[in-house]
Amino acid sequence: MQERKPNGFALPAAIGGLVIVGVLVTAGFYMARQEVRIGVASRHAAMAVNIAQTGANDVMANWNGYQLGSIPLWGDTTIVDTIASGIWSVTVSNLNGKLYFLNSEGEVTEGGALWSGATRSLGVLTRILYADIDPPAALTTRGKTTIKGGAQVHGEDADPSSWSGYCSGTLTDKPGVLTNDTSALGGLGVAAVTGTPPYDQDSTIVDSTFTTFGDLTWDELVALAKADGKDVSSIGTSIATVLPDSVGSICRTSTLTNWGDPRSPAAACGSYFPLVYHKGPILTIQSGGYGQGILLVDGTLDLRGNFVFNGLVIVQGTFQTQGSGNRVYGAVMASNADFDSQSLVGGSVVQNSTCAVERAILNNSSLSRVRPLAIRSWIDLSGVVN
Repeated sequence: MQERKPNGFALPAAIGGLVIVGVLVTAGFYMARQEVRIGVASRHAAMAVNIAQTGANDVMANWNGYQLGSIPLWGDTTIVDTIASGIWSVTVSNLNGKLYFLNSEGEVTEGGALWSGATRSLGVLTRILYADIDPPAALTTRGKTTIKGGAQVHGEDADPSSWSGYCSGTLTDKPGVLTNDTSALGGLGVAAVTGTPPYDQDSTIVDSTFTTFGDLTWDELVALAKADGKDVSSIGTSIATVLPDSVGSICRTSTLTNWGDPRSPAAACGSYFPLVYHKGPILTIQSGGYGQGILLVDGTLDLRGNFVFNGLVIVQGTFQTQGSGNRVYGAVMASNADFDSQSLVGGSVVQNSTCAVERAILNNSSLSRVRPLAIRSWIDLSGVVN
């Protein structure tokens, strides 16, 4: 009888061991890979949040009143920029002209096709902070003031007719004329001056009324106008025409006689509200034209012939008009420092408009800035599905 040899187990054991080792190695590699993925995902998620925050902070720090002032109520616009680690996109929505909501999305592009693509979104509710310039009447002045020949001053608050959709808030009626001495008013027609009341007296009107505006002074406003390139003193004492100047969608703000476009808020120069300065001693605007913003004249301002201005006019000397068709929608503050006669004649109109004054300030980057609300201004929008 042949002796049977026992079956070997070394080979199966070796194969089994290799299988177990392979499983352990594979599992270890998979777990390590997952750990790397989780780590990278966590890192990129935090990076995406930082990119979104960078975008929101950049828009707030470099608030462009000229660009963002063209957003109609409940409208929005989007600003995009690229940084080293990714791309941010901020959608700015105009809630009421003073409150803006920023929806900022950050996307990671670092790491190539394999690792990039993480996105996060956050929202910031912000409020515009702006220079405290609040004219107390349609026409604030002192000394002898004459309004005659069909000229009108209206203190009832009114929005410019072409600005529908750009004005909000409660209308605030003011006096038509506020002066230090109503006995010095002359030439008033039956309907020449209206308001709440039509005219009023304030004995505290002094030099500083026309040179101090909250934290800003006249000299600071003049310096800002010069810094913005809108010192029009070099033109001389007479300006023939003030009109918008644009090429396509580009507003040529360097043109000295381009003071924005109050007739077309959505046009290229519709959201351009410059600070304009003339050193005097007299500035005469001769013919038909139109502009907006804040006009500073260190002397006498003489309007002639169908000039329309939306915003605030501050004159350190005499404010006078001649001819018909001159219109100021907003307010006029005329110091009449030498106590010469303020004279509004012809068909000139000064109309109180809170919206015109506020837009002139809000849309000038030198006079306004945006900040988050003090409480609960930030929200994580990453999980919100549109």
